[in-house]
Amino acid sequence: RMDGMSSKSDDKIIETALKRFSRAVEDSAENRKRALDDIRFGQMGEQWPDKLQRDRESNYRPCLTFNQLTQYVKQVVNEQRQNRPAINISPVDDKADVDTAETIQGLIRHIEYTSNADLAYDTAFEYCVWGGFGFWRVITDYVDDESFDQEILIRRIADPFTVYIDPDSIEPH
Repeated sequence: RMDGMSSKSDDKIIETALKRFSRAVEDSAENRKRALDDIRFGQMGEQWPDKLQRDRESNYRPCLTFNQLTQYVKQVVNEQRQNRPAINISPVDDKADVDTAETIQGLIRHIEYTSNADLAYDTAFEYCVWGGFGFWRVITDYVDDESFDQEILIRRIADPFTVYIDPDSIEPH
């Protein structure tokens, strides 16, 4: 509300949202911890256990890291870049119109092109390889400040740890 006061219904909505978010955080905590460990190990080269690294450093002993994982991750990621998955529209029954399917297919290609969707797909896929999950989002935005027309866009999520999956979702994720 504009006056800074919240109504009881607003408080109830906020309380419900906080409970649901808390449940999502709790449900994904172990998976997120393991993903972060994997990313630190592979991308950042943090391959020594903390205690052992501190002991070695305090005794002026080296902690050498030879990261062999990066080459294999790059191989998988580059394979995906060369064989991109694509959204395909197919007329599936005798009532479906091939021309309509081709038009929709063209719209999707246009959305992907204007959105630079390849960047979103690549970022999500690379995080999937490194840590087990990655995301992009589909949004709408106004064409310009003077118009009410909107366009569909596919946007990158640079940090997959900013996304939480609904633990009550029915669809597989």
